[in-house]
Amino acid sequence: MSEAGAPRRLHPATLVGRWLRVAPQAAAGIVAAGLGTVSGGRAFAGIVLMIVIAAIAALLFVFLAWWRFTYTIGENEIVIEKGLLQRQRRVIPFDRVQDIAIEQPLLARLFGTARVKIETGGSASDEGRLDMIGLDDARALRDHVRRERVAGAAAGAPVADVAGEPLLFALTLVRLLVAGLFNFSLVFLAAIMGGLQYLEQLNLFDWEEWLTGKGARDAAAALSIRGAALLIGLVLLLGMVAGVVRTVARDFGFRLTRAPAGFRRRRGLVTLSEAVIPIRRTQAARIESGIAGRIIGWRSLAFQTLGADRKEGGVQAAAPFARPEEIAPILAEAGFPEPPPVEQFHRLPRRALIRRATPWLALAALVGFGAWLIEPLAGIGAGALLLAAGAALLRWRKAAYAIGEQALFVTGGLIRRRLWILPFERAQVIQVARGPVQRRLSLASLRFDTAGAPAMDPPDIVDLDEADARRLAAELLRRFHEARAKRRLQPA
Repeated sequence: MSEAGAPRRLHPATLVGRWLRVAPQAAAGIVAAGLGTVSGGRAFAGIVLMIVIAAIAALLFVFLAWWRFTYTIGENEIVIEKGLLQRQRRVIPFDRVQDIAIEQPLLARLFGTARVKIETGGSASDEGRLDMIGLDDARALRDHVRRERVAGAAAGAPVADVAGEPLLFALTLVRLLVAGLFNFSLVFLAAIMGGLQYLEQLNLFDWEEWLTGKGARDAAAALSIRGAALLIGLVLLLGMVAGVVRTVARDFGFRLTRAPAGFRRRRGLVTLSEAVIPIRRTQAARIESGIAGRIIGWRSLAFQTLGADRKEGGVQAAAPFARPEEIAPILAEAGFPEPPPVEQFHRLPRRALIRRATPWLALAALVGFGAWLIEPLAGIGAGALLLAAGAALLRWRKAAYAIGEQALFVTGGLIRRRLWILPFERAQVIQVARGPVQRRLSLASLRFDTAGAPAMDPPDIVDLDEADARRLAAELLRRFHEARAKRRLQPA
């Protein structure tokens, strides 16, 4: 890493990467506009000329943006300045930085560079991002920031040897492929729809003509029971293939090691990524399983941390497709207790079913009566509403909670079951909430908020008995104060 305090620019390879992203979009827009407006024998030559002009303009724009982007590593902060007409200057103090993640997309690997993402606890996205800097500079920057943040560390203290870190979990290729089969994905359908939309912009495909013209009639004539079965089978097969591709691309070479500050996670096939999950910043643990995973005994462990990637729901994956005996040592290393036996979990009261399933049943009866009077096909909607009522029943059966010596355990979910582990001292807000229907049924919901908690699927206990909810809130508050007092007495 070059001298601290001197402004630096990104690696020149940034020009190539950004140009490859900007130029095709500009060229596609010009081609679409040209096909609609240019005609005659010179149409092709005119389109080619416009594409060349767009590519040169994109290169000029990318160069100016690269030239005006600088970053400075000071004694206590990172300063990022960017902008062509309107300059922006962002100062990120080291004590706000939760971690510096390093990623290597395919193009960056070709140039020996890396993408650096500076993560903080108070931002919904990356506070700072350096698209391409030298790989050695990226690692030196990460180590420099971590040294500055370690309490009591001397200036210039050596960084722990990554190669010598203890291995906690690793994914074998066979397990990764099997896990990919269970991660069914229809992302290929989105790709097909996007491709057709792109062809429509180029006037090479017309949705309206296909849906109302000869294409629709031919498709209806060709569709038989056997053809429909083959089509469904093809969709399922492609979904499994897409799931395997996505899983392997994301988690290939997954390794979790014990770093000085927490867990070091490395993974990725096309894009190599390396991130550290700081143990001191972990707020909760989540153990998740799908239907197939539960059958063969696989679970996924993730930690909710300050500064976690919101694209992943505010959590950091620590051990995907792991067995319970592989998850237990990781939980212990992070200071989280293991879940208690099933017998120690408390279920929700039966009257909670009235609030959960009755609205769906009432709507199903209403739609079914309307179908009997007006339109028989509307009975399909009544069946779907009955399924929703059944799903509400199953969610009620699986929702439970338990109080351990160190943490609260909350379970829930239908297809994907989730078990949250919330240490008492990490809770920020404990709230007892009651809706209109809950007040009539003497029910209440217990809501928890931790620092950096995800907005989706929080670890709340919904539809508790009102008196139990208030007693539980008081008990958790008492445990919270005891845990905080005990922590203050521990040596730093």
